[in-house]
Amino acid sequence: MEDLKNKVKEIEKDIISWYRYFHQYPEIGFQEFRTSEKIQSLLKKFKIPYQVKAKTGVVGYLKGKGKKTIGIRSDIDALPVEEKTSLPYKSKNKGYMHACGHDGHIAILLGIAKVLSEMEDDLGINFKFIFQPSEEAPPSGAKQMIEEGVIDDVNLIIGYHLFSFLPFKKLWIGKGPVMANADSFKIKINGKGGHGSRPHLTNDPITCAGYLITSLQTIVSRKIDPVVPCVVSFGKISGGFVFNVIPDEVEIIGTVRTLSEDIRDKIKDEIEKITEKICSLFGCKYEVEYNKHSPVNVNDESLSEKIIKITQKYYPESLCEFHPIMGGEDFAFYSQKIPSCYMFIGMGEKCGQNHNSSFKIDERILPFAVEYLTTILINLNNPCC
Repeated sequence: MEDLKNKVKEIEKDIISWYRYFHQYPEIGFQEFRTSEKIQSLLKKFKIPYQVKAKTGVVGYLKGKGKKTIGIRSDIDALPVEEKTSLPYKSKNKGYMHACGHDGHIAILLGIAKVLSEMEDDLGINFKFIFQPSEEAPPSGAKQMIEEGVIDDVNLIIGYHLFSFLPFKKLWIGKGPVMANADSFKIKINGKGGHGSRPHLTNDPITCAGYLITSLQTIVSRKIDPVVPCVVSFGKISGGFVFNVIPDEVEIIGTVRTLSEDIRDKIKDEIEKITEKICSLFGCKYEVEYNKHSPVNVNDESLSEKIIKITQKYYPESLCEFHPIMGGEDFAFYSQKIPSCYMFIGMGEKCGQNHNSSFKIDERILPFAVEYLTTILINLNNPCC
């Protein structure tokens, strides 16, 4: 452990420098060309062979002496958010920002790759360093990576997220579901427009939409067991152009989050049933488009228990209790294929909420995460843990 700590200490400034570089040049899904080139140049410098996958993804491979291969994944995409921090290294790409910590995730995985490359002769496991594009929005980069065979020879896979809702250096490793499915729905309501002074001559889609939104909120409160986690939220409603004209059409867009496939399907069915009834009441026609983006992210219980034991041995003060969150993560597609564990690394509330224009990470967490995750990786082949 002391040798590992020293190795991380030696590259601490590099890790922070990498993070700042990626923060300055955020790119959205499947457009991470500059990000990808930087990752490739560093892996080449570390003498780690790599391949480009899924257009902008990069997969490094480090061969140890054993037959088992462990994958560790970082997402690399940013968000279409205008940064409002005063950081000296704030985004130089107007309208885009690393508002979810993926810039830190990339720097962490590069740090892990660098440290492990210097221990190559002593490794009893093979490692794949998976830098994955397009986590934030469909189409999923994880699905594309899987389709291109990235995990065909991987026995298990690790994922991680820097998390502001946990105190600094606290770790949560859940067993079973840890993150929700991420679904979207779009409802188009077609009515009959007209002059705002003569609403009785219209089939008002705006009034219909108002009743519909209120009614759909009762799915969670009245159709689902109160102890079952689920969310129905609306992100956009649009229709009309001027104050005195009732439009012909209104569009509503929202999201559904659950931790269960059965509840996921039940909510989808209820959305369609309630939409039909409300629109019929107002004499409107409708279309419902429901898209299942990523499934529930489920940690393998046996793998998670092993990681908890390693953590208890080397970082006992860092373990904490938390609960599954209703955010979505396309890492879930890996968890459907092979044993996986997705863990959360606390940064503290001062970092702000993810997906916010003022979000920033505490750089001190980066070397800690490199050290911690490398400790986990090199001990996963240890039968005593």
